[in-house]
Amino acid sequence: MSLLGRRAFLQLAAASALARPGRAAAEADTRALGVHQATRNTWHGPSGLGSLFTERPLSYKPYPGAARTPLPGGAASASTSLAEVVGGYTPAMGFSGESIPLALLALLLHITNGVTGTVRGSDPPEHRRAAPSAGALYAGELYVVAERVDGLAPGVYSYAVAQHALVSLRGGRFLDQLAAAVEAPDAITGAACGVLLTNVFQRYAWRYGPRGYRYALIDSGHIGENLRLAATAAGLGHASSLRFHDDALNTVLGIDGREEAVCALHALGLESDARGAPARRTLGERGVADRSLAAVERYHEATKLVPGTLLSAPAGAAPATPAEPPLSGAVFALPATPAPTLPVARAIEQRRSAHGFREEAIALEALGFASEMARCPGLGVRLVAHRVQGLAPGLYQSLPGGHALRTLRAGSLEGPLVRACLFQDLAGSAAAAFAWVAGLGCAATAGERSYRDQLLEAGAAAERLYLAAESLGLAARNLAGFFDDSLDDLLGLDGREFAVVHFTLLGSETKAATLGS
Repeated sequence: MSLLGRRAFLQLAAASALARPGRAAAEADTRALGVHQATRNTWHGPSGLGSLFTERPLSYKPYPGAARTPLPGGAASASTSLAEVVGGYTPAMGFSGESIPLALLALLLHITNGVTGTVRGSDPPEHRRAAPSAGALYAGELYVVAERVDGLAPGVYSYAVAQHALVSLRGGRFLDQLAAAVEAPDAITGAACGVLLTNVFQRYAWRYGPRGYRYALIDSGHIGENLRLAATAAGLGHASSLRFHDDALNTVLGIDGREEAVCALHALGLESDARGAPARRTLGERGVADRSLAAVERYHEATKLVPGTLLSAPAGAAPATPAEPPLSGAVFALPATPAPTLPVARAIEQRRSAHGFREEAIALEALGFASEMARCPGLGVRLVAHRVQGLAPGLYQSLPGGHALRTLRAGSLEGPLVRACLFQDLAGSAAAAFAWVAGLGCAATAGERSYRDQLLEAGAAAERLYLAAESLGLAARNLAGFFDDSLDDLLGLDGREFAVVHFTLLGSETKAATLGS
């Protein structure tokens, strides 16, 4: 960060500190728009300044004195490439009831969010993991509900990331309880295991205040996408349900659903031959609003699902996102070129967040592949190009499929983008930047919980962009700190019907002495 930029940022921090505390939280309600606005960065808050006065929280649950089952190690063997996995993936419609080996589960846990590096010179050792994390605080925890894993007794386990081991929490068979908690129980029945992703919200709130809620869900998207890609590359079936009975899953893990809560559920196993549509039941939003809770807590509590009738969507309906209004501008086709062949598991193990970017152009073909991997059916994508061979600097809309761009604004946006991104010079030195756009108005058709789903999907798309960069010999970095209103305005969004929820940079990395997140 330049001296001028650092001074401006410190002025921002001072303004945030002087802002009336809790104003955004007090005005927020349990709607998606309400929690999005309550977690914005503005010149007057919200501000997460607790990190100045309190000790950094642990990035893992310690379980003192608990016995651990060591997991077999070993690096990922050669597997299919990112493009092959993404292009060939279909969710499992059912599982065969066969078991999987413990060594495979161990490898998947390691690739999902295990320790893949250590910061040089750190004492005590400061680890980095397979999935990126805001501020390297790692709010996410992994749990395994094992049913059919050779060499592992059925039960509920927590993944002790630092030791690459499993801590036994409960013995017995609980997969049926997982199946009973989702809208399509038959989609999980017969799986070898379930993997539940939780967030310990205070780990991010410590530094980022209420905005940490966004980061927690986005990071669950990163972690879950690693698991989906790695499991598919290993030949396993995979299914993930966005609609689950929150408290039922929290109960299985023995967590309270507030300080720590289940944010995603994944099922793994050998896929069955039968591919009929699984039977469904209905789940509805809780719809409570305890005014004594903070804004994000009220929203999360109100959007928990419980058995019952859906409030606004037909049974089994996928979250609906309204299409953006028609936009004008010339369409630029991206070239179709052979995809990189780096195995996806190796890309995950090698992935790091860039500390800096060289101000040099990247190939248009590289941008085309990255754009294809970054597309997301439930979200819009805006692209800011600074230095791409054969593409004029400016603002673009990525069209469905990721194979073409629509020109929205011509000319360099380096200066305005740096200012919108809290004066972080990275925003201007990268070759390009990807912004994922959520339709905040979709709650009318998909329910207020859809905002949660969109954050998860944004994290998954950003993880694919990270892996695309690794496959191309480039680098990526999430830039979650930005002035929401300024960035929305720069990208031509109103911030209410449509708004940026995540932002990632792409370019050629400068060499750094330490590992990124």
